[in-house]
Amino acid sequence: MNNSFKDFIFGDGNTMNHLFRQFSMGAVAIAVMQVANAQVSITNIVPMQIAGQGTEIRVMFNGLPPQPQAYQLEQPSRLILDFDKAQQNLHQNSIPVATKEASSIDVSSDAQRSRLTVNLTDAGAFTTRVEGNTFILKINSAGNDFAAQPVVAQKIAQGISNIGFQRGSQGEGQVVVDLLGSNTPVDVQQQGSKVVVRTLGNKVPTHLARRLNVNDFATPVSTVDAQNDGGNGVITIQTSGSYEYMAYQTDNKLTISLKRPEDKNPLKPKAANTYTGKKISLDFQDIEVRRVLQLLADFTGINMVTADSVQGNITLRLKDVPWDQALDIILKTKNLDKRRNGNVIWIAPVSELIKAEEEEAKALAQSVKLAPLQTEYIQLSYAKATDIEKLITNGKNASNGSNTSGGTATDPLGDSVGSLLSPRGTISTDPRTNTIIVNDTSTKIDQIRKMIDLLDVSVKQVMVEARIVRASTEFSKQMGVKWGILSQGINQNNDLLVGGSDTTLWDLKTPSDDGKYTIQRPDNLNVDLGVTATGASKIAFGLISLSDFMLDLELSALQADGYGEVISTPKVLTADKQQAKVASGTQIPYQSAEGGGVNAVSKTEFVDATLSLDVTPSITPEGKVQMNLQIKNDSIGNATPTGQYTINKNEINTNVLVDNGETVVLGGIFEQQTINQQTKVPFLGDIPYLGRLFRKDVKSDNKSELLIFVTPRIVNDSVSRNH
Repeated sequence: MNNSFKDFIFGDGNTMNHLFRQFSMGAVAIAVMQVANAQVSITNIVPMQIAGQGTEIRVMFNGLPPQPQAYQLEQPSRLILDFDKAQQNLHQNSIPVATKEASSIDVSSDAQRSRLTVNLTDAGAFTTRVEGNTFILKINSAGNDFAAQPVVAQKIAQGISNIGFQRGSQGEGQVVVDLLGSNTPVDVQQQGSKVVVRTLGNKVPTHLARRLNVNDFATPVSTVDAQNDGGNGVITIQTSGSYEYMAYQTDNKLTISLKRPEDKNPLKPKAANTYTGKKISLDFQDIEVRRVLQLLADFTGINMVTADSVQGNITLRLKDVPWDQALDIILKTKNLDKRRNGNVIWIAPVSELIKAEEEEAKALAQSVKLAPLQTEYIQLSYAKATDIEKLITNGKNASNGSNTSGGTATDPLGDSVGSLLSPRGTISTDPRTNTIIVNDTSTKIDQIRKMIDLLDVSVKQVMVEARIVRASTEFSKQMGVKWGILSQGINQNNDLLVGGSDTTLWDLKTPSDDGKYTIQRPDNLNVDLGVTATGASKIAFGLISLSDFMLDLELSALQADGYGEVISTPKVLTADKQQAKVASGTQIPYQSAEGGGVNAVSKTEFVDATLSLDVTPSITPEGKVQMNLQIKNDSIGNATPTGQYTINKNEINTNVLVDNGETVVLGGIFEQQTINQQTKVPFLGDIPYLGRLFRKDVKSDNKSELLIFVTPRIVNDSVSRNH
């Protein structure tokens, strides 16, 4: 019901006073009932081409136009506008347009709504506005003329000039956004307790990027925050408590109106602060209830129909009480209740109202049972037909949580429980063409189609990239001495011999001139503190060479340091809320046995030693990505005495919330190992300075660090169309 109609029916202003002055009470009742029963209708549709701006379609009504439900389809491109509770009085079902953006308009209607199907030449953005009794649809093609204008002109024509707030006459909070141009793209979305307005491609000016605290206005709106997110302006309307919102644009002014929802439960008592009627004072002793109700009807100008069963007297004294609260007090005292339909209130005992509503529900259920069946073929684009079939037929009963399927369970009125199908309805699927075949009444088919329109949508995809960095530094230093003594009278010369090792040292001791004397290196090591690692540097000295013995030593030294960095970059692309896994590596075999004793059977099994990324992303309404992650970077370890291998495990399991394109460090493992080892000859190895010749020193320092970086990116974030 539009606001002007509400003011006419419920208001106490000039309109109602004028009617009272002109007509009698009976004439007023007839006029008001005629207005209440009237429906708005489409009287004419006029398309036109606006040079340099696109196509404008004007839909004219005989009253205030209702807000349509609009959505766009592709292949072929169509724009659907559904006007609920609106009729059409046109003499043609198709209206030619012949513009660059649209070719024709198809018009259809039923008892519940009128539908306008605008056949587009190409998908493009569209905006709507209301001027008086005319609903205006403006279509901007993706390749229209103004897209080629200079950038400076585009900025002047689009954007935000002011953000304001005001309180409506019905206590609603109205956020008013002044736009620089009527073609400024705007997207309005409800996100829980917030309403978010985005101006796509246009930032909020610096002087308007602030917070408005509007708690003192006593509306559902508490704060209004204006800020910029990249190249888009974002206006966040924070609410308190439950609310209903409506957004509409007239020329360059966008209004978002938020109000408290009306209480749909007539049996629920109202709080004292929810009564808004004019105050009245009543002081009666033993007066008939019907007479008091007549006085309230005369005071408010609202038509009241009182059942014949309403009898009895009442004594009451009320002073400066809202009339609607006074009415509730009287009804509750006499066990009465009311039902309101437009400007008419029906008053009767509670039991009589309940019985009448039950009879009405039974009559409606009987009409559903006798309604003709029709067959509908619904081809799905994104969802699987079998999954949608389960949602239609397998529902949970709210009373006990059990599943019911096939429409076998029914309520007392004969309707299905846990299924969108009626007891006579059937459903089947064709997986080959991904089509659902429904045979049911037209009302049930409309409910199923509405559910499919909401669920059969494309799912966003997320690219998750992980970088696993393992860095290590290694340092080792070893030094040792080998002492040897030989007593064979080999060389009579007292010469100092130097060789690269003890082998080359003995190669310097040439045999006798006749070639018959061969020298072989004996095991003459009295002290062996050498470094046995492969690649150690060595040098040998023949210190003393006398007639009957020789003293020699070999110094061995090893120093090694190194730095290593291993970077693994697994990537995986998956749909929203769908698990994905990518892995690369090897499988290690190991032996296992089944059974016991002589009956044991040996078999070979495999264990994974892989680099894997297992992720389940979930895109939040704010555009962030929540990820359930399991990352492994396993490798083959050392061999065991049984011939099998160990596995070096590096794994992380976590659930994180990250902005789109943001990189987060999930975890790091830092290890440091320091070893100091010494091997020496007792007593001699402890002598200062000289003791280094009688001991072996080993020093090693190893460090390793594991870092994991994860970056999610939404790869097909579609652009929201303007409404």
